Amino acid sequence: MLHPGDAEILNFLEQIQLARNVSVGLRCYRLRTMCMHFGRWLKLESDQMRQLVFLSYCHGLGKIGIPDSILLKPGSLTEQEWVKIREYPQVSALICNQLPYLKEFAPLVRSHQERLNGTGYPDGLSGEEIPFIVQVFQLVNVADAIISKRLHRKSSDPPSERPYWLQAVEELTKEMNAGVRDQALCEKFFRFLELYYRGGGG
Repeated sequence: MLHPGDAEILNFLEQIQLARNVSVGLRCYRLRTMCMHFGRWLKLESDQMRQLVFLSYCHGLGKIGIPDSILLKPGSLTEQEWVKIREYPQVSALICNQLPYLKEFAPLVRSHQERLNGTGYPDGLSGEEIPFIVQVFQLVNVADAIISKRLHRKSSDPPSERPYWLQAVEELTKEMNAGVRDQALCEKFFRFLELYYRGGGG
């Protein structure tokens, strides 16, 4: 699946993001792990699996330039802060384009916040304009963000009676019904999540 030299590049990408923010760096590893499990479950080709791995480590490179006051803000973001957040996929792609080894992943990285109904960013892509492998990554990315946020809730917050992975399913179902996500792919992902978490994957 990985090419010669990939492991060294991935380790470098992980280390620079760990140095910027430990939680961001650790998230890269979580994304890679779930992507690999879901990719195998979907029986993806080797090159597609490699794309998922590099998306896990490259998609958030542009966040390095976002101030902690925005990136780690506990409350709602202002419109100006959202403008800054929406810039990061472009910055991530720009970084990839500057490095010959990562250049092939730049278009995938740039499009990872697009939505099927055209409401995403930065380019407002829709439908088949969004590569299939990006849609696969998006589901893992959204689910991990929801699940990890619940797992690291404040001790003062009441615990939920519902499994955290099920909360991710509920949020993604809302997006699916709104035309943001592909229904067939979502249904496969929901089945995968149930098996992954009930089977001890997390």
